[in-house]
Amino acid sequence: MAAPTKQMIVAMDPPLVTASALGLCFGRRAVLSGIDLAVAPGEVHGVLGPRGCGKSVLLGVFAGALQPSTGSARADRAVLVAEGGGASLAVARALAGAPLVLLIDEPADGFDAVTRTAVRELVARHARRGGAALWATRRLDSLQGVARTLTLMTDGRPRYTGSVEALALRALAESAADVADRLRHAA
Repeated sequence: MAAPTKQMIVAMDPPLVTASALGLCFGRRAVLSGIDLAVAPGEVHGVLGPRGCGKSVLLGVFAGALQPSTGSARADRAVLVAEGGGASLAVARALAGAPLVLLIDEPADGFDAVTRTAVRELVARHARRGGAALWATRRLDSLQGVARTLTLMTDGRPRYTGSVEALALRALAESAADVADRLRHAA
């Protein structure tokens, strides 16, 4: 039997981020519901959805700023990097504290391609070194090439959890079907 590779060893480590039946209410309003998640060392997991769907609230729970109303959530030695100017500098500063988990909230919105690439590389390097990251964004293309898996959220609920590439292909297929339908109806 071959010796285990570093990738195999990392895969056997317990997750650095977990959520089980996670829910959060503000008063009577449920802002998160039914969140189940596990992110292992070496993984970047995307949290994708429109504005107001609960992405930032979810990261706030993992950062310890908010307490769940139901279920459980845990992120080992996590640091939150929120949107705003200087995203690559903010990620670099966060990494200086040697966190195990990066919680990244809309890190590259409004930045040029060079800055977006720098942020992606910092996060990918963190994962290669055995850390984990949750990357919240409204843009699927922000996750391609850096995250292998994602959770798509709407109205505080997960609607899809799986491969980034599978969701991208599904979106392309649905877009092609929509175009074909429009052309068929226009003829």
